[in-house]
Amino acid sequence: MSQVKKQETLLRSRPDGSLVLEEGEGVSAIFESFLRESIGLTHAESGAVFSRFHSGGLRLVSGSSDKDLVEAADWVFSHDGKDLLLDRGKSPPWAKSSSPAPLIVCKLKLNGLGDPAQKESAYAVLVLRGKRTLDKFAKTDFELLRTTCRTIGRLLRESYVSGDSSLVTLSLLATTQLVLEAAQAKRQSERFDFLLTEVIRVSGLINSSLDLSQLLEAIMLSSKTVFRTEACSVLLLDETKEHLYFHTVLGEKSEAVTKMKVPVAKGVAGLVVRESKPMIINDAQNDDRVYKEVDRVSQFTTRNIMAAPLVANDEVIGVIEAINTVDREAFTNEDLELFLSFSGTSALAIQKTGLLQNLELANRDLRKKVSELESLFELSHAVTQSRNRLGLVRKTIRMVHHELDATISGIFLYSLSREGSISCAFFDGVHERIDRIPEAEIETSQIFASIREGLPILKRDILNQPFPHSLDRTYLKGSYIIVPLFLSSGEPYGAVTVADRKDKLSYRDSDFRLLQTMASQVTKGFEAFRLRNEMLAKKAIQQEIDITRKIQQNILPSEKVFLSNFDLGILSYPAKDVSGDFYDYYQYSDGQYSFLVADVSGKSLPAALFMAMSSSIIRTLARNHDLTPEEILRQGNELIFEDSHFGMFVTAFFIHYNPSIFTVEYASAGHNDQVWIKEDGSYELIKGQGPPLGVIPTAKYKGGNFRVRPGDIVVLYTDGAVEEKDPQGAEFGLERMIEEIKIRRHLPSRQIVQELYSIIRTFSGSKEPFDDFTVLLLKFNDDFQFYRTFDANTSQIPVFREFIYDTIKVRNLDEAFRDDILLACDEAGTNIVMHGYKDTLLRNPKFDCKIRFTEDSITIVLTDSGAGFNRSTVQNPSIEENLSGKRKGGFGVYLIEKLMDSVDYNTEEGRNILTLKKNFR
Repeated sequence: MSQVKKQETLLRSRPDGSLVLEEGEGVSAIFESFLRESIGLTHAESGAVFSRFHSGGLRLVSGSSDKDLVEAADWVFSHDGKDLLLDRGKSPPWAKSSSPAPLIVCKLKLNGLGDPAQKESAYAVLVLRGKRTLDKFAKTDFELLRTTCRTIGRLLRESYVSGDSSLVTLSLLATTQLVLEAAQAKRQSERFDFLLTEVIRVSGLINSSLDLSQLLEAIMLSSKTVFRTEACSVLLLDETKEHLYFHTVLGEKSEAVTKMKVPVAKGVAGLVVRESKPMIINDAQNDDRVYKEVDRVSQFTTRNIMAAPLVANDEVIGVIEAINTVDREAFTNEDLELFLSFSGTSALAIQKTGLLQNLELANRDLRKKVSELESLFELSHAVTQSRNRLGLVRKTIRMVHHELDATISGIFLYSLSREGSISCAFFDGVHERIDRIPEAEIETSQIFASIREGLPILKRDILNQPFPHSLDRTYLKGSYIIVPLFLSSGEPYGAVTVADRKDKLSYRDSDFRLLQTMASQVTKGFEAFRLRNEMLAKKAIQQEIDITRKIQQNILPSEKVFLSNFDLGILSYPAKDVSGDFYDYYQYSDGQYSFLVADVSGKSLPAALFMAMSSSIIRTLARNHDLTPEEILRQGNELIFEDSHFGMFVTAFFIHYNPSIFTVEYASAGHNDQVWIKEDGSYELIKGQGPPLGVIPTAKYKGGNFRVRPGDIVVLYTDGAVEEKDPQGAEFGLERMIEEIKIRRHLPSRQIVQELYSIIRTFSGSKEPFDDFTVLLLKFNDDFQFYRTFDANTSQIPVFREFIYDTIKVRNLDEAFRDDILLACDEAGTNIVMHGYKDTLLRNPKFDCKIRFTEDSITIVLTDSGAGFNRSTVQNPSIEENLSGKRKGGFGVYLIEKLMDSVDYNTEEGRNILTLKKNFR
């Protein structure tokens, strides 16, 4: 009975005790299904199931009889081979050459039988071959197949032991499929658990790490693991937004790739940035959208790419890429959906660390500015306290060395005691050396050439330059700055150098400007020494007065033409040869202004030096556009008080004028009330609260603000303009000064202050004033508040656009108004450069821009000397005709006229005048 049952099983025993599969359609159907499901699970290219004939030869049960599959099966049966997972390029046990494709070999055998031969030997073998484009099968797939083979073995064992094949025959097909599907479901469940763990881990990293490079590298490592790829990268837009650079790269060729830049107009990354959409390319070698230059430079072969945009604040800032699937042929849409979470995480990390870094940079800049201000004050203090040039040099070189973070610093001065020599001061943070070198020995050096020619130098490159002269090799290492020192006559007398920053970074423009400021302070000290030595040598009071007057003249600002809607007139006369009054004015880069009048207590040289120190401090503070008038006076008081050793002080009145919104902000430090004369003839006194500068260590200052209109006049003055007396002792007075100004309001500001001074001289009956006379008069008109000239080339269009933006940003216009103005001006400026000056013979073509604000409108006038423009010849734009090639252009003019409320074209004296107007209401 047992023998009959054996005849009905799916297995047969061979004479040597080993087992083989029964031949027949039923067995073929079962293992054909098993093979099909196995290929689908692993994404294999092909496969086969082998058994043996009863006589012993190799028999193909199902699948392909390719040579490498047959060799693998023969190895299992002939050499009792074991289950095998073989990567592409590795040599299999049955051959010496490497395999061109990955392989999986799984034995099907029975366990638990009494016969040792039947227990250990295989009755069948499953062999799978992967695609030649893949390097390996997944280890998890291999383990799943082994589990399935063991399950099939258990079913066949029941059939073999019971002798009844019907149970297996009916259920084996379904069971095999169910086992594979269950194994697949388990693998997916494990993968989902893994993905969830990775997402949680990456989210935790964002909250814990402040290092962007470290954070992105961790995200890329997670992405590379999750999506099973050869490489992952993050590309970010550079400042020009015209190129992408590789910020973080994980993969074999990362070092070569990170040196590259990818144009935004090319490649998959550029396309993702331009369209702000993710994409998959699974045949990269045959897709023209792929930027092949990356592969060429890195000697890397890109097979497939998955890319997604990095979006922060609704703006694309870069791209994240996953490259070359490892154990599968292609990326899927499911991959892309999950990949978007990694792109969002990366964008969030970049945004977060960017905000933190910006905050840190802002704090660092603030600390640096405070440090610079302190150093400038200390240097100003050193100028007034140093007894000789040597003492000032020693103090200066240490301050410069510290503030510029230099490794080596130097000061070079023409020797006063020995003609034809240069005094060289050297400082490296530890050692100081002061030498005197003959000019003839160093006249071929870069340093001496800079002194002789008066040319400052900023070298940004940190690499050492092979200078032929030893002086340059000593003082000019890495990145360096050379600032020549000039006397007030314009004659160079030395130079200051810093070199080789301690952090090994390049010196910047801000460092260059700081060193120039410090050099100017040093020059004031040397000038003071020089002038004081002259005074002592001649021992003449008149000589002392002349020298002191020169010091004061060097302090006061030079005449400047302001291209705005006010007319400036200023006149200052000392009561004696030395004045206690000083004034200042300054135009900021965005077209705003500051004005100052001040009166120092005391006279003669001490007052002049105190005035020099005070004016330098206030001027330095006033150059910081972020400080209010109250804050400028508060900080100035603290610094001036520290140097007010003889009870000296200074009263001051400071105003800030913003032409865009017609606003004057002001503050007073114990100064007399100033005057605002309105267009209708009425006037108001401008009053502030706060003590003079230098009286008490800390003080609060309170000012105010008002809006001016065309026809208004603002008068800043010192008490010498109103306290002059006639021979009878009657005071000229404030009311009389105001009336005299109102009578002459139709005259230019300069003429008004000159006639006012003449009237006061006539009133007093004296040719010389009793007290210092200073009047600064601002007369506002309806002309343009802003004026600027630009070179007519394409590189100036962004500068022109920034000028427009700076003038309108403080008006807090609706975004739509602002964008309309900027777009119209951008188009108009481009037309002037690209069309008006096309084929021009002019050597340096330029165009002018004037801007006038009113309460409810802006008028922009552009003037150029290019080709004439006839509006009537420009037809309305037509998309159809442009696309068909019948004509081109017309859109720019149409766009300008649609964006602005009025556009006027005119020509005067051979110059084109374009007038644009936009109403705000």
